[in-house]
Formats: sequence, C-alpha cells, structure tokens
Amino acid sequence: MKQNILFLLLLSLFVPYNSFGALAAKDTLSKEGTPSGDSLEKQIKGWPVAPFGITIFRIYTRIGPFTPQERATALEQKVKSIANDPFFRSDSIKLIRGEVTYDVMYGESVITSVDEDDAKAEGTSGELIAKARMTKIIYAIHNFRTVTSFSSILKNVAISIGILLLLVVIITLINKLFHKLHNRAGIWQEKIMMRMHLQDYEFFNRQRQLSILLFIMKVFRWILILVLLMVTFLTVFYLLPWTKAFSITVLGFVINPLKDIMLSFWNYIPNLITITVILFVTRLVIRFFKFLRVEIEKETLKIPGFYPEWGLPTFNIFRVLIIIFTIVAIWPYLPGSGSQVFQGVSVLFGLVFSLTSASSLSNFMAGLTITYTRSFKLGDRVKIGDVTGDIIEQSMLVTKILTIKNEEITVPNTKIMSSEVINYSTCAPYKGLIIHTTITIGYDTPWRQIHQLLIDAALHTELILQEPCPFVLQTALNDFYISYEINAYTRSPNAMAVIFSNLHQNIQDSFNQAGVEIMSPHYRTIRDGNTIAIPEEYRSKEYKPSGFRVET
Repeated sequence: MKQNILFLLLLSLFVPYNSFGALAAKDTLSKEGTPSGDSLEKQIKGWPVAPFGITIFRIYTRIGPFTPQERATALEQKVKSIANDPFFRSDSIKLIRGEVTYDVMYGESVITSVDEDDAKAEGTSGELIAKARMTKIIYAIHNFRTVTSFSSILKNVAISIGILLLLVVIITLINKLFHKLHNRAGIWQEKIMMRMHLQDYEFFNRQRQLSILLFIMKVFRWILILVLLMVTFLTVFYLLPWTKAFSITVLGFVINPLKDIMLSFWNYIPNLITITVILFVTRLVIRFFKFLRVEIEKETLKIPGFYPEWGLPTFNIFRVLIIIFTIVAIWPYLPGSGSQVFQGVSVLFGLVFSLTSASSLSNFMAGLTITYTRSFKLGDRVKIGDVTGDIIEQSMLVTKILTIKNEEITVPNTKIMSSEVINYSTCAPYKGLIIHTTITIGYDTPWRQIHQLLIDAALHTELILQEPCPFVLQTALNDFYISYEINAYTRSPNAMAVIFSNLHQNIQDSFNQAGVEIMSPHYRTIRDGNTIAIPEEYRSKEYKPSGFRVET
C-alpha cells in the first residue's frame, strides 16, 4: 500500500518530533492494542522502535537484563533484516503463545515478545499488544519494500525532477514579478506615498518611504524563495527512501517549533482577551477623567472647593494610579509572568526605584503641596528666595522661573517648600498690587508739597491706577531729612521693573520742575554760597546764590 505524499506531509504537522531523530506517533493503522497513555511518565520512559525512520510503537519495560532501549535496538535490526529478505511473505510472521509471553515470530526466529510487565505498562492485555505490534511490523516492512522497489524509485525520481523544474519556473516568475514591482515603486512614490511632518521637520519623506518599501520587498522575496527551496528539497528527500528519515527529521525541526508557538498562542488567547478588556476599560476610564479635567479647566463644571488649576495635576495623579493598577491587574496574565526572568526584572526595577526615588519622591510630594496650596500658577510674578521672575513651567518635581533678564532658573520643589514665596500676581487682578519707593527730602520743604509732587508723579506713570488713588507715607524722621514713601496701585505685576523705572523718572521731573531738592545722596558741605542742586533749565532767571549773613 502506498501512501499519498501530500497526506504524509500534512500528517507530519500533527506528529510530534522526539529527541531520537524520529517521529513519535501513535500508530494510525490500528487502534487495537495501542497504549492508553494514562501516564505521561510512561510516555517519557518508552523507547521508540523506528526501523525505517518512523516510529511504529514503543518499548516501555525490561525483559531480563535487556533495557527498553536495548530491546528496541535489537528489534529494529531484526525488522530491517526481514525487510531485506527477498523471500519475505507477510504470512511468514505469526503470533505464538508462550508460557509467560506472547511471541511474534518470523519463521523460527522471535522478533519481539510481550510479557506481563508490557501489558501493565500499556494498560491492556499482552495478546492485544502482541497483535498490534505484529500488524505494525508487517505494515512497516511491506511499506518499506514498496517504496524501495525499482519502479517506485524511478517514479519518485521523475516526480522529484518535475518538482525541481517547477521550482525553477516559480522562482523565475517571482523574480520577474518583484522586478516589475520594483519598477512601479517610483510611480507609487508620487501617487500614493505621503510626506510625514513633525512641525517643520519632515522625518519620513517619500524617498525614505520608497527605500523602506524596496527593502521590505527584497526581504519578502528572499523569504519566499527560501521557503520554497526548503519545502521543495524536503519533498524531494521524502520521496527518496534513503533520505526519507532525514526529511522527516528536518521537517520536525521546522514544524514542531511552529506548532508549539501556535499552540501556545492558542492557549494564550483567553489571557489575551482578558488583557484587551482590561486595557479597553482603562482607556475608557482615563478618557472619562480627561473629559472631567477639560470641563473643570473651562469652568463649565464647577465643584465647590476645587479650583480649575487643580484639574491637570489631579488628572495626572489619577492617570498614574490607574496605569499602576492596570499593570498590577494584567501582570499575572502576561506570558512568563511567573518565570524567574520576570521575577529578576521586577527585583531589578524595585532596586533601581528604591535607590533613585528618594529625592524625586520628596520633590513630587512638595510639588503636590505647592499645587494644592495654590502658592502660584503659570504666569505669576513671584519671588522665591533670591530669585524673582515669572512662572513658566510647573511640574511635580521642579518649577521653572523666567527672570526679567531672560534667565531661566529651575528650582526644585523641595527648595520652594523651605523658602518664602512672594506672589505679586495673586491679588493684582481684583485688589491691585501696591508698588512703593522711598525718597528723602530736607526739613525745609513743606511735607504737603512733597506729598502732592509724589502723587502727581505716580498718576503720570503708565500702568499706575488712577483709582484707588496713590498715597504717601512718611516712614522716618531722620537726622538730616524725612523719608517719604509713595504707594501706588497696579494690575500689571509682570511689568514691575518698567513701572518702577517710569515712576522714578516722573518723580525726578516733578521735583525738578517744583525746584525741590531730593536729598540723596547726602550733601556734606556748607550750603551758603553754593548753587542749588537742580538742573540749570529749572532755575529761574532771577536766581542768585545766597551769601553768608553776618550780624554784629
């Protein structure tokens, strides 16, 4: 009986390959007398009998001093010898009942014996096991003699030559097809491919897309050719009786890993569905919190005691917690999650985190405190320690400040927590920020005049509010002069430097026009006979320096 070649190749997909270089398959000719397979341990200890490269059955027990391996090896040699006997006839093999064994005989020679230990190992009667072995031996010999006959070899050689010629034709057609595709790739470059930009940078232009496409086509062509070569030569080797066992062995090397991968993937599908559902639910939850964050920032959703600037940091905290919970939830479902490799990676990540997260965790907690105490927000003009500027970035670890000199200063959040924070912008929009500067004027000038001059100067300063009206405080009566402090309101704290500069200019102009000296710096000279310390254009034409008055 000849087997169909295609059927055998397909059958090999489902037949496991063993370490002895043969196929460890259960006999497909007869189910009678086959091992029950109730113990995996028995299957592992059984030794295959494969006289022609294909396992016909297994030996599980010893007989006397002979191990299962020795029994199987001897049996293979006997079967090969019988198969080479030119006078072999199927009815020459018979089953004989002995005193304690069932013997499969060829003429006067014992091919194999089955005792009580064999029956116990395979979970059935010795007679059934012996009949099954005899049937399989007869079939194996008959099949071997058939495929090694001259006509069969000649036919298989002819088929092999035809297969090789067909391979050459197919490879030629594949090369022509890919050559045409390569020529048309230039047309696809202009019609189908699109430029991909990241802002102003074109990171994936058409030329790069074309290069990648040509590379993929080249790799796919070689993979296709290699697969065709492998299938062709395995088929040719299978057709020839001398290389059939080699073909089956190599096919086992290729098929069994693929089968194991497919089987593992099939068994992993329930876990994959579970992970997909968890990730889908996680995405929905994150999108829901993102929607709430946007609505809170727009102030369309108002929660008592919850400020709009809290929306983004609160969302980030919830997102991190949700992601951590998701990782914990899907961890047991990951392939190999219980292996020592995963455990080692987990320990490594834990060690790295514990060694590097102390300062980061301190900054993170400080960032949370700063956010929820509302010390400042983006755009505020602040003074933190010796640094004055505008908040341009606020994260959970650091805060970045841009000074009026365009210096970007990064301040750790822990330093902010240990420093005083002066926020010039908090009350400015609705109460106004009071800016103030001090001048010193001599006692010979009326204080009411000084007040009015300072207020006028403030009112003429850009970005100073007319209402509330500026006011003056006399902060000190010093030895030689009085300290006057002008206080004015503004709603532009980010322009403080410009406002102060303009205010000082206006104070100088106002006092110079009124002819009032500003007693800074101090004058330590005899004034009688000296010229008044104001610009010349502000002096009257009748002005004359006074002299000493001496009375007798």
